[in-house]
Amino acid sequence: MKYWISWYSKKKYKEFEIHNPWWYSGSRGCDGAGIICSALKASSEEDAKEQIYKAYDICPKDIEFRFCDLMEDDWSPFNSRFQRKDWMVWEEVKE
Repeated sequence: MKYWISWYSKKKYKEFEIHNPWWYSGSRGCDGAGIICSALKASSEEDAKEQIYKAYDICPKDIEFRFCDLMEDDWSPFNSRFQRKDWMVWEEVKE
């Protein structure tokens, strides 16, 4: 299943590694936490969130997720705002 997930990445926990498509989407005004959006494949919403926790070198105790939306099977995260980069691993559905 495909998920579109977003969370606040606080400065203390800014280093993570995800090979799926992800983008820095801005920052929260009150504390400067980065807003990260990512596409990933997971068996459940819980699995999707666990993948984010595992991506951090120093695992945050409690990530503040903005959303974790289940997407359609043919959904692609790429568009004019979220463009594909060479390092991103994402297999598109071929028609």
